[in-house]
Amino acid sequence: MKTTYAAEVVPVALRAYLTTYVNLCWVIGQLLASGILKGFLQNSTQWAYHIPFAIQWIWPIPIFIVVFFAPESPWWLVRHDRIEHARTALIRLRSKNGRPGEIEETLAMIIHTNQLEKQQSAGTSYLECFKNPIDRRRTELTIMA
Repeated sequence: MKTTYAAEVVPVALRAYLTTYVNLCWVIGQLLASGILKGFLQNSTQWAYHIPFAIQWIWPIPIFIVVFFAPESPWWLVRHDRIEHARTALIRLRSKNGRPGEIEETLAMIIHTNQLEKQQSAGTSYLECFKNPIDRRRTELTIMA
C-alpha cells in the first residue's frame, strides 16, 4: 500500500494511523525477515536459502487480493477527468451514516483543489529550477542532499 493512496482514501481522523501503519509494516517485514534468517542460520543444507526465498513469495498473493478489491483513489480519478468514476469511488468509501450532500461536497472540493494545482503548476518546467541564481542554488543543494 502506498502512503499517498492511504492518505487519499481514508477519512481524515484515521489518516495519521494508516500512514504510520504503512511504515510499521516495513519494520515488521524487516523483523520477520531477520527472524527467518536467524532461524536458518545453523542449517547447512540447501534449504537454508531455499526456504527464505520461498517465504518471500507468499506475500504477493494476499497483497494482490487486497489491491484487486481496493477502490480507486477519487483524487487520481479527478486528475484524469473521470468525474463519474470518482463519484462512484466516493460512494464506495463513504460511511453508512454520512450526510446526504457529503459526496457532492467532497467531489466539489477535490475538483476545486485539482484546478488550483493545475493553475499553480501551469507554465512551470524543470528549466525553472536553473533560471535564476537563487533557484539554481536551491536545486544544487537539493540534488547534493
